[in-house]
Amino acid sequence: MAFDSGEPPMPSVGVDVEAEVPAPEEGLEAATRNMKGTVGRAALVILGATVFGRLIGLVRDQVVAFYFGMGASTDAFFLAYKVPFLLSLTVGGALTATFIPVFTQRLVKGDRERAWSLAGNMINAIGLVLVLLTVVLILAAPLIIPLVGFGFDQETADQAVFLFRILVPGVIFTGLAGLAIGVLNSLKHFGLPAFSTSAAAALAVLFVVLFQESWGITSLAVGTTLGAMASLLILLPQMRKEGMRLRARIDWQEPGMRHVGMLVWPILIGSAVGKVSIFADQTLASTLPEGAVSALSYSEKLFQLPLGLFVAGITVPIFPLLSEHVAANQPERLKATLNFALRLIAFVMIPATAGLVVLREPIVALLFEHGKFAAADTERTAFALLFYSLGLFSYAGRDTLTRVFYAYHDTRTPVKISVATVFLNIAVSIVLMLFLGVGGLALGTTIALTVNFLVLVELLRRKLGPMGFGRLATSIARTTVAAVIMGAIVWAIDSILTGAVDGTGGLGLRVGLGVFGGAFSFVGLAWIIRLPELRETLDMLASAVRRRR
Repeated sequence: MAFDSGEPPMPSVGVDVEAEVPAPEEGLEAATRNMKGTVGRAALVILGATVFGRLIGLVRDQVVAFYFGMGASTDAFFLAYKVPFLLSLTVGGALTATFIPVFTQRLVKGDRERAWSLAGNMINAIGLVLVLLTVVLILAAPLIIPLVGFGFDQETADQAVFLFRILVPGVIFTGLAGLAIGVLNSLKHFGLPAFSTSAAAALAVLFVVLFQESWGITSLAVGTTLGAMASLLILLPQMRKEGMRLRARIDWQEPGMRHVGMLVWPILIGSAVGKVSIFADQTLASTLPEGAVSALSYSEKLFQLPLGLFVAGITVPIFPLLSEHVAANQPERLKATLNFALRLIAFVMIPATAGLVVLREPIVALLFEHGKFAAADTERTAFALLFYSLGLFSYAGRDTLTRVFYAYHDTRTPVKISVATVFLNIAVSIVLMLFLGVGGLALGTTIALTVNFLVLVELLRRKLGPMGFGRLATSIARTTVAAVIMGAIVWAIDSILTGAVDGTGGLGLRVGLGVFGGAFSFVGLAWIIRLPELRETLDMLASAVRRRR
């Protein structure tokens, strides 16, 4: 439930930690090559897993759109789903951000037994807390739903309460799965964690297809919760293989537990405050005409698609590397790793933004405009997607910068920035909603994300000194030029095809040729203007393939 995609299980792909951390005498250049090789191998594994998982996730979303469209029942589900979903992200993200640096530090020092002791304590403690929290949320459901969806009529609100109580237990499984994924990623295992979450989407599809006639949208809620449980169960054998031995006890005096406990509260508070803006969007959308909450949710899924496909392959292996650099007191390697990650993210996300902006309507129509999902639903969803797309790089860049602060055990700075931007997001969204409807809510989120990213850039520069962000700015400017030209080419291709083809096949042709033409033209432009990120990407993938062999 913590991810909007699903991937089937496969054997875990491992990378030897010691092989990836070069000896000091190798120097920064050798360390950078090894870093790129690590990221490249992980990116290939995660990309393969994510592509497959996103396909299953898209099938699930298409099934939901086909059977339920955009109306009161989908509004009720998406609102009920959003609360436990964001709660899972809040708890799982905070725990991973604070626990993984401590866990990694013990691994780097060769104290594997104490690392696993800490992991077992954390899993038991978090499991207990999440069970208690789930009970409280189930009992408090009639109070929570009216707060986050006060624009709903009574019937829709009652349905949302019922669905909420089915979905909330998924918080337990998703929170523990997030912790397990962080542990396995720290051990350089990326394959199984990347594939494990496919169970959620697969079971959701199965339950909708089998039971939607008799259960209605309840079938989607039941399938989603059981899928979250399956995602956790898939990870447990690999955890045991690596050395985890769970015991029915919690050592609250364990030094690592106290350390994580002191660090986690600022992140939990800041993350919770950050989620207020998303709740605010849902709440404000509930005051708009029926289907607005659903339009926001469908557009957000498409906004998350390029992030899940490409950025996860960069940021997932980057965080353990950042933690290793901090633990080994290697600031220059940290700066090189961060700069490389941000430039690579810009190289992927900026052209993705241009492509989504130009092809937003045919993409939405191709994926969702079937069954009960009408042309008017496509128009409203594509309008919100337009403004979400503008925040792709800021979203990915913000999360990457935040991980640097977490690696330094500085959990307060990102929290303060998050709190400030929440108020900005809400204020801007309220104003823009009056003029742009659901598009205004999406644009408000994009503006807040961009401000958050820029503030973190400046604070990190002050914290660590020169970061090489001048090179990053130049890279972004040159990539943007190539992306704008690419967007014009894609627009021309789509304009020619719009009047020449129709139907589902025509939409598929428009999207397929648009994506292919955009990718081909952007790579060609990057080669012509000699974007170094193109060469670095090819070198990284070539290094990954060579090392795999």
